Amino acid sequence: MFFTLVLGSMIRKMITRALFFILIAFSITASAQPMLPDMAAASEKGINVLSWMSQFDGVKSIAVQRSSDSAHNYTTVGFVKNIKKGRQAFIDGHPLPGNNWYQLYIVFSSDLTWFSNRVKLVVDSNTIANKGVLPPNDSLQKLASKIKIDTAAGGVVSGNPADTLQGLIDKLVIAIPDPGEINAYSYVKSQYVFTNPFTGHVNMELPEVKDYRYSIRFYDDKDKRVMEIPRVAESPIIIDKRNFKKKGLYKFDLIRDNEKMETGYITIY
Repeated sequence: MFFTLVLGSMIRKMITRALFFILIAFSITASAQPMLPDMAAASEKGINVLSWMSQFDGVKSIAVQRSSDSAHNYTTVGFVKNIKKGRQAFIDGHPLPGNNWYQLYIVFSSDLTWFSNRVKLVVDSNTIANKGVLPPNDSLQKLASKIKIDTAAGGVVSGNPADTLQGLIDKLVIAIPDPGEINAYSYVKSQYVFTNPFTGHVNMELPEVKDYRYSIRFYDDKDKRVMEIPRVAESPIIIDKRNFKKKGLYKFDLIRDNEKMETGYITIY
């Protein structure tokens, strides 16, 4: 009888200790990658990344919402491309200058809806202004599955070099490609024709505009001409983004006195 009581006590202690270690292991894992409805966030060079682990199979959609304050005026900036159970992420390549508050709006197949926690990332306006040209957010999500944020390391993205936020930046910021490679991720921004990061409209700032005859042509991803300004007589000028009809990456040819001065790219988002 005594032996049975002692054995039972030892088993209970072993079970309690095992559960303790399981809880510790789970806490470490959870701290490294938050579980829904929580998420982690990191920012570098004007690109914001949200990351989390999903433990659910029946997720219908996850919308990423952003606001410049913490409680109101949230608007949807994109949807998570991969909603399968496991690691998920979202890349915001076009954040606001200053405060960026994010939350997830999660819809399940049963029509149950959740909101995640809210996280804040601050992006300097100079960083946004000096950032290279990026495609719209929906195109950037092709890389989102490679991103992992380790909150235990102070919010720094960790993992294989190709899976880090710095690796993402390196992959995004490349030189202007040859004509026809319009599907590359990013291009060096032109000093003359560029998307205003604060308004989304296209700015043109041309030198000595009264001394030369300038014209410009814009092309879509199929190299089809979508707009032409045959004579640019003022500088600076602003081209409303609504003239491009849809979001995407556009190539342009800037002509000066009937000679091609520059070929570049702008993003409409």
